[in-house]
Amino acid sequence: MTFERNEKIDKRYTVAFSLRKEGAIELYRVRDREGTLRFLKLYHIDMMDPEDMDPNGIPWEMVIRKKIHHPNVCEFVDSGSFKHHGYQLAYIVLQYVSAESLAKRLQRETKLNVEDARQVALVLLRLLRLLHKNGIVHHNINTNTVWLNLAGDITDLLLTGFSHAKVERGGEDDDLVAVGKILYRCLFGESPTMPPRLPNFTGKSVSDNLLAVLAKALAPEKKDRFANANDFVQALLGKVELAKKAVDGKETNVRRGNGFADVAGMAELKKKLNESVLYVLRDRERASRYRLNIPNGILLYGPPGCGKTFIAEKFAEEAGYHFLFVKSSDLASIYIHGTQEKIGALFHEARMNAPTVICFDEFDALVPKRMSVNNASHSGEVNEFLTQLNNCGKDNVFVIATTNQPDLIDEAILRPGRMDELVYVPMPDMEARAELFAIHLKGRPCEQGIDFYRLADLSKDYIASEIAMIVNNAAREASKEDADITQQMLERLVKGHNPVTTDARIKYYEELKLRMEDKHQDRPRIGF
Repeated sequence: MTFERNEKIDKRYTVAFSLRKEGAIELYRVRDREGTLRFLKLYHIDMMDPEDMDPNGIPWEMVIRKKIHHPNVCEFVDSGSFKHHGYQLAYIVLQYVSAESLAKRLQRETKLNVEDARQVALVLLRLLRLLHKNGIVHHNINTNTVWLNLAGDITDLLLTGFSHAKVERGGEDDDLVAVGKILYRCLFGESPTMPPRLPNFTGKSVSDNLLAVLAKALAPEKKDRFANANDFVQALLGKVELAKKAVDGKETNVRRGNGFADVAGMAELKKKLNESVLYVLRDRERASRYRLNIPNGILLYGPPGCGKTFIAEKFAEEAGYHFLFVKSSDLASIYIHGTQEKIGALFHEARMNAPTVICFDEFDALVPKRMSVNNASHSGEVNEFLTQLNNCGKDNVFVIATTNQPDLIDEAILRPGRMDELVYVPMPDMEARAELFAIHLKGRPCEQGIDFYRLADLSKDYIASEIAMIVNNAAREASKEDADITQQMLERLVKGHNPVTTDARIKYYEELKLRMEDKHQDRPRIGF
């Protein structure tokens, strides 16, 4: 190293530590005249590769770093040049941040959880989107040049190593492939072969969408890869549908279902869930920038048979999260404190396989009001839920609870910060009923011109499960004659069925919705 501890560089910066030498570049930790700790990069101009210099003989990195102002790049502070013992030297001074390299983190932990790995890729790609727009190509993105801020979230990472960066057009693909390799390394704990061979166990922990993204990012032919950083970002967010990709000799679908596209009607409900919850879960980096709280959970309540559990499953698909469905019997135990242990183990499993949606069915049976339960064990179970729900969103675990009787649930569970939204799921409206008939009849032998809206009009006050039953009965009847399902057959079955939800029951739920809204009028309302 050219300078030792306590020596001055260009008479302005005092060396605190000599870090390392990389060819013609030396790295130092220095203090400025005010005593502030800085990071200094020193260039031996006479020893540098001409390709790393601009036409004026200035290191490309010095030129580029002055142009970049971004939270994921160390802030540029100063630059200069001087002669030392006859040699021409130049330097840049950058903000000093307490951080460790991604390589060091992976050496210690082997791999990251799925959501953190995805967020690392998203942050790098958004930065590349800006760099590439300004003609800057990094050419040196790897786990040693990505640093994780020890005082912040995973999204507070820093991209370093601009010594090979250039202002050029045409080299952007190198950066995109490099991000794909980092994503693979973070997910699977090893560097990819090219083309990548994905480990057999990935199907359990990594979504089909993410596998398809990796296959495209690391495709052998450039023409098959992402054209730019923005396309890569949109794919990671699940906003574009990728075609099937062969991964390790097998076909991989983008997702296991179609998300909210499989939910009949309820356009306003789906819109509100997207705008109030889903966009935060999909895009933690943006949420971090705007200091938005990561939500922990929502309560879906309303009449039975209206698809609350189905909506929860499709919500998980929209978010790109794994889905765990839990009934109250799954947590039952004959041992004292046994249920509490099962609750803790369930959340631990969800965190280990994050991102995860846990759907608790008939939630009122799991967390009844403690004042109405004269049982210490039940109170302990509610307390365990309270503990686990606190800030579980930060661990990429999102809870969806479903119930027909929300007024029986312990009030502490329902406060914001645990159940962040209370969502009323109504009886299927006209549009939803028509769409339900269309969905359940799809793929079955039917006569031409089935009038779904006529069927929807006849099935007023029917719940989703009743419409499914009527279509199944029609299919069974038609199959006996090896004939098509007809409009006349469907209408006859609809008219011959009395809806299970009575007028009195509908009135009860309408009043329940009003009571819940009055009780929680200070929180956002989702529903009709």
